[in-house]
Amino acid sequence: MIFVPLLHYFKCKNSYSGSEAGMRYLLTPGKRTVPDPEGGEGTEKEEDILTVDIWPDPWALDQTDPALRRREVFPLSDAGRAAAAQCMKEAFEAEPERWKNTPSILDCEPWAPPAPEEEKTE
Repeated sequence: MIFVPLLHYFKCKNSYSGSEAGMRYLLTPGKRTVPDPEGGEGTEKEEDILTVDIWPDPWALDQTDPALRRREVFPLSDAGRAAAAQCMKEAFEAEPERWKNTPSILDCEPWAPPAPEEEKTE
């Protein structure tokens, strides 16, 4: 069962990570800038958000190939928290065999970003 802390936990700027079988997840509170519909043209406002990252075992998020990661953003509210929990539940239930058959940390290498290509000199 996937656990998501109460909204107050995230409003205190705490992140939460966990795993279910081979599915890892990270919930992170934050802010984003969006156009302000009441402020007229060219004005923006900040809104509180809850970002959910989902990726497979065995590596940490930054050591996992971006093609294997999934990110969703929700409002930082009770409804957004519930939607984030539902998103993680659906992600797990949609591919249970994928999560249950992740490789062992002993059987694979962490992902590393490709090396920058050197500029050719003429």
